[in-house]
Amino acid sequence: MDRISLLLFSSALLLGSCQGGTTNSPQTMVLQGATLFDGTGAAAVENSIIIIEGDRITCAGTSDECDPPADAEVINLSGKYITPGLIDAHVHFFQTGFFDSRPDALDLRDTYPFAEVTANQKKNPQRYYDAYLCSGITGVYDVGGFTWSIDFQESAEKNPAAPHVAASGPLITPSTLDLFNLPSDKTLVHLDSEETGVTTVQYISELGGTGVKLWQLLQDDPDYMSYINALADEAESRGNPLIAHATQLEQAKAAIEAGTELLVHSVSDTEVDEEFLSLASDNNVIYTPTLIVSSGYMLAYRAAAGIEPYEIYDPNHCVDPETRELLNNASQFSDHDRFSEGFLQRLQAFDAEEDRVSSTDLHNLQKVYEAGIPIAVGTDAGNPGTLHGISIYDEMEAMQQAGIATEDLIVMATRNGAKAMQRADDFGTLEAGKLANLIVLEDDPSADIANMRSLLYVMNRGNYEEVGDLGFR
Repeated sequence: MDRISLLLFSSALLLGSCQGGTTNSPQTMVLQGATLFDGTGAAAVENSIIIIEGDRITCAGTSDECDPPADAEVINLSGKYITPGLIDAHVHFFQTGFFDSRPDALDLRDTYPFAEVTANQKKNPQRYYDAYLCSGITGVYDVGGFTWSIDFQESAEKNPAAPHVAASGPLITPSTLDLFNLPSDKTLVHLDSEETGVTTVQYISELGGTGVKLWQLLQDDPDYMSYINALADEAESRGNPLIAHATQLEQAKAAIEAGTELLVHSVSDTEVDEEFLSLASDNNVIYTPTLIVSSGYMLAYRAAAGIEPYEIYDPNHCVDPETRELLNNASQFSDHDRFSEGFLQRLQAFDAEEDRVSSTDLHNLQKVYEAGIPIAVGTDAGNPGTLHGISIYDEMEAMQQAGIATEDLIVMATRNGAKAMQRADDFGTLEAGKLANLIVLEDDPSADIANMRSLLYVMNRGNYEEVGDLGFR
């Protein structure tokens, strides 16, 4: 981290002030007067002081606890609110937010050759980095993609204009689906033997992948579960935790029993039971509900079918022009043979408000929350209709519908996301020694989590910028 600090402050990065001008970033900065939610779950601190030296916090608390040096740059944030930078604990950099990167859902390869789409995703992550920072997100976890996504971990860490990235690389699955694999690289590895599982774990781990991702399980197949157990043993020996996409209750139980530490979707097929809750609690599993991603597909399908344009609420212009163009031109595919009469009837019956979140997902999230199981905010961004960056607001607001207290949601969107990324020692809370990743809000997020949308300023590794300077204009 020291080299990042030197990079930030030897490059004379501009510092925005609450009075509107910019100055060169001082070595010591003080944010004074805001109400502080530090991400630990502790009570809010009114009229707080945060002292930042370089890219690190040296003190965060009350005036009795923090004594600013006389030569520090002081920014008065009286009447504002501060939280840690948000963490999206479930994204996919190989996906665009439209169907061009998901030919299994709507095959557009005649218009958008998948190899070209994938190459563009690999070469141009900055537009998504910008979208994330503009949305107040200073850390993301890519939990499944091509092996090149693992490289983003190091390149983003060296890039002051990027969020921190964790990435797990290819997904291990019983599926033989090959539509979004390439001859030169894979997103899905078909688990057909113990050897395949073990060597895949070895490869991902040697590349530096954060986590080993399982995509569905055949929990009733003893042979398949022997493959899972072999790769789980290899992952454990390498200290690389298991992640699981397991949306069915029995799958999720089997995943936890195999050693999974992070469930990256809701259990959606039925109500979670006491056995599941005990397993998750006893094994310190983090639960990421991804409430909005399924309905995001429906919104994107409706746009592609010409039923209704995809509406982007984005007052800060965080969504990149390329993504906007894809969605704005979606109706060119209205004559696609995917849109059968029966499917069109389903799409027309979909209500963007009433059907946004599954009642089963909401109920299960409430039970997981009441059981005290750690929960992290994740959107599944990159999937059709779930856009990089701004989707985190819809996700947090949906989670609030499950009865989660706003103060706890702040923790889920910050500290718990950093834990999922295995970066809790570096960021996720505003404490002495942590990286200075934070956001400044106009309105109180503890009154309504929708107030996270009132974003004014973003600080990423000590670099403080007005949100209006981060968007696409």
